[in-house]
Amino acid sequence: MEWYWFSLIPVPVLLWLWFELIRDEALPIPLPKETIRKMLKLSSVKENDIVYDLGSGDGRALIIAAKEFNAKAIGIEKNRLLVWLSRLTISKNRLQDRIDIVHDDIFKKKIRDADVILIYLSHKLTQKLGPKFQKELNKGTRIISASHPLIGWKIIRKIRTGHFYSYLYKV
Repeated sequence: MEWYWFSLIPVPVLLWLWFELIRDEALPIPLPKETIRKMLKLSSVKENDIVYDLGSGDGRALIIAAKEFNAKAIGIEKNRLLVWLSRLTISKNRLQDRIDIVHDDIFKKKIRDADVILIYLSHKLTQKLGPKFQKELNKGTRIISASHPLIGWKIIRKIRTGHFYSYLYKV
């Protein structure tokens, strides 16, 4: 058998994984770590704050929130592959006591106990979260959105984070 046949074997597997990543409307594009730090500083994360990352991807924002800001971090991620990857990375960093990854839909999981919400989603998903935030979040909860503003919400502060802006809101 020629060597090129072996190179064709993983193609269906890679296509399936890619489909799994993009089928829920938001591409899992990780934010640069420095952008995450700027966003967490902008939202004034304090020690023991509960920080949610909706669509937490590979968990990097959660790790920075727990390690550098000493926050309790909770990620909600729908993609099983990314949940597994996050848990692996969190375990490697020995942060299981500070970070929890929940395999769920961000619209179904309750987020009432959040002090800070971090989002980096598509414009469409970001806008769909507005009513959920109004219904579930407590007064004073800070929301930080990368790249896409929440239409109809009053921006508290807007800063340049990398090649786009991040927007801070308070409930």
